[in-house]
Amino acid sequence: MNKCAFVIPLHPKHYNYGCYIYNYLINKNVDLYFVFTDNDDLSIFLSIINNKPLKYLILSQFANIELVKKTNSFPSIKKLFALLALYEYYDYISCIDAEIRFINNDIDYYNMMKNIVDSKIICAGILSEHAGEKCIVRDSLTQLIDNKYHDNLREISHNYRLYTWWSNVPVYDCKIANHFLQWINFNNYSLDRFVWNIFDDMTYNYYCVLIHNYQLKIIPECYHSLEFSNSPLVEYTNDNLCKLYWVNNNAYNQNKKYYDNNFAIVFHLDRWNSISPILQNNEYI
Repeated sequence: MNKCAFVIPLHPKHYNYGCYIYNYLINKNVDLYFVFTDNDDLSIFLSIINNKPLKYLILSQFANIELVKKTNSFPSIKKLFALLALYEYYDYISCIDAEIRFINNDIDYYNMMKNIVDSKIICAGILSEHAGEKCIVRDSLTQLIDNKYHDNLREISHNYRLYTWWSNVPVYDCKIANHFLQWINFNNYSLDRFVWNIFDDMTYNYYCVLIHNYQLKIIPECYHSLEFSNSPLVEYTNDNLCKLYWVNNNAYNQNKKYYDNNFAIVFHLDRWNSISPILQNNEYI
């Protein structure tokens, strides 16, 4: 067992991405877990990879799937379920979505995750006063968290305007993971509190700022987050504010030379391309 792991919620629409990730990470210094909704989804994926060895978790063994459907929050619940199941066995766990591509064969994933945690820096764009995404920040900071923290979180987030989602590779520090899960009272009896607007990584970002003195840095002229930013803003952030390890697909395509030996992952392969190159490449299946 390695000391760090990637956790990826997976559903049938993204099995091609899952095959690519599975094959790419074999023999890398990181473990990989897929989180399936139920045994049927697992069986289909196992047949695709010819029943090769696979680390996985099944959400239906933890939660009532009909209840999860009502929350419309499968990704966040799957990631937090995996964190609950695995944090005792790892130093770092990165929970990410499947629409990714790895761009640096020499990366040490343990050091990448350690560096992100040790920096104690979280970057954020600042939303306009009337941006619709404010409800995502608000719900991520209130729905799961005790009322006594709400005023402080509202102040720290500039009235729910500092949007941290996916500015860097999401990494959970397993030393504090259990306290975080208790802080949001995560268990299979309280999942009805979840809504689509709860982004698990944003909730954790603000937990780290409020409880563990992480530094929240505002990215100049960033009016959303690096999730959708063009390359100059991503490059500025990486060069001046915080070492980054992943980049959205749009920014990557604008300056591939900058990222190929400096970053680890491209995300949002389902955006800005009509068909992902990975989905066209049968060698991964």
